[in-house]
Amino acid sequence: MTSSLEQRKRRPHRFDATLQGHKLTLAYRGTDFSGWQRQPNKRTVQECIENALEKIWGAKIILQGSGRTDTGVHALGQVASFNAPRLHADSILQRALNANLPRDVRVVKCRLVSPAFHARFDSVEKTYRYLIWNHLVQDPFTWDTHWHVPRPLDLTAMRRASRFLQGKHDFASFTSNPGYERETTVRTMRRVSLVHDKETLTFHFTADGFLYRMVRNLVGGLVKVGLGKISVADFGKILHACSRSEAPATAPACGLYLVSVKYPPRPS
Repeated sequence: MTSSLEQRKRRPHRFDATLQGHKLTLAYRGTDFSGWQRQPNKRTVQECIENALEKIWGAKIILQGSGRTDTGVHALGQVASFNAPRLHADSILQRALNANLPRDVRVVKCRLVSPAFHARFDSVEKTYRYLIWNHLVQDPFTWDTHWHVPRPLDLTAMRRASRFLQGKHDFASFTSNPGYERETTVRTMRRVSLVHDKETLTFHFTADGFLYRMVRNLVGGLVKVGLGKISVADFGKILHACSRSEAPATAPACGLYLVSVKYPPRPS
């Protein structure tokens, strides 16, 4: 998950203006997927959708996602784009795609756009949420949708710690190694919230971009604060240390959801 600024620096500007741009908004349950990105001999979201596109167009079409979600991570508003000859109106294409997709992935919206649109490089903001089931006994219907934390959590301390995250920071302490070199680990966090509703805790994180496993690492740290394993001040020190070795373990993938991706308004 890279920032919009970093992405634009790497953006390929070439596209075929004779093709029609397509923008898909997707929802999927990540439990049985090995993440978003196509991989050999693994079931991925990208592959499922590209297979559906091939059935409709009769040719291979490369799908670009707004970002990669890991194995077990869910999405309510993942965005993807592709360019292809125009075949159908957006509403007809949406129905055709869903008819050719498995039950755990749906196209919730389809729009015809400029062929210059790119789901990844044009994004300016993303929102993720993370769900925790905070009760001694886990609801069996949440085992793959929430992180089960059976011990009581100090929500006041967790909210105080989360205030350190607001604004522009180097989040190096809260990212894992993605396997490639990044230009920067600085991101701007625009919103962090924690809502308590009975047994469910819901975090929301909105930023101009996210690093690899950043949200899961942040939640892992905040839960340590809630359990009293580290103090609020310790959490702030971990952020400013800019070292992953200083931070607590990563939270499980099952509680993470990509909620939405924001783009600049279209020119009128």
